[in-house]
Amino acid sequence: MCGARLVKNGKTAAGTQRWRCPQCGASSTRRRPDVTRREQLRRFLLWLTGKDTQATLGGGTGRSFRHETAWCWQLRPRMPVTGEVHDAVLVDGIWVDSWCLLIALSDTGHVIAWQWAARESTAAWEALFGQVPPPEVVVTDGGSGIRSALATTWPDTAVQRCIFHLQMNVTRELTRQPRLKAGRALRQIAMTLSDVHDIDAAITWRLTLEAWWQRYGHLTKERTLYDNGQFGFTHPRLRKAWAILHRAVEWFLLLREVPLDRAHRHAQIPEPQPRMITEEPIGPALHGTGLTAEEGLWNRTGWIGEH
Repeated sequence: MCGARLVKNGKTAAGTQRWRCPQCGASSTRRRPDVTRREQLRRFLLWLTGKDTQATLGGGTGRSFRHETAWCWQLRPRMPVTGEVHDAVLVDGIWVDSWCLLIALSDTGHVIAWQWAARESTAAWEALFGQVPPPEVVVTDGGSGIRSALATTWPDTAVQRCIFHLQMNVTRELTRQPRLKAGRALRQIAMTLSDVHDIDAAITWRLTLEAWWQRYGHLTKERTLYDNGQFGFTHPRLRKAWAILHRAVEWFLLLREVPLDRAHRHAQIPEPQPRMITEEPIGPALHGTGLTAEEGLWNRTGWIGEH
């Protein structure tokens, strides 16, 4: 180098800035570990979340890519805490191999927090909720542990059952293209639940569901004799989809008007049936299945061949 001020001269295949001396024409690169690491992480994430191969991002060989980006596996991404209070937060859990990933989304669909857990436990949900300021409303599928976690971390947040999960549960049983006409009609009814926004629409929807039952309800009760010699329901998936929609939607409609912590006041709890006490006649029974000494009958014990 002749000591003249260097000027930019493009980038290397790895994305590093190349410099050139305008006097003597010598070319070089300035080594900055922070810039190098940033570029390595960029290429690592492109490979991890995109379609490019390691060889393409490594400048020709996958081995060099793996060597340069090996340190990236030690990084643990963290969502920045902004302290923003959201009007509504959608929470859900998905299984990745043997681990459950709990996710919180804003009402605009942006990820605001996540939490890895062994299962959807109360402690796991509390860890997720603790990362986010309490919203006005939380939308959930009502998974295990959520209610206790909400009572502890977001006690003043209103809870709304997620229509999407209700519809997906029905679709899981019926599939997207049900074979039976009854199944296609029931799934269509489930999909229109998203259009229910007021009491009149709710009444109309409920009447439509009742009309389905009047027409196809008998299919949920039909039984078939299977190869194992036992009777079972002929259309078990249709029966289960009906049960999900029929029962869950009643709670859904109720919770649109009643807070979750007061829902028990509006549930009809069956009254316990009193036990019928009958008068036992005095003296020996005239008819029965027991063995009595008067009849000369006793239960035998021991081996029949004993002398």
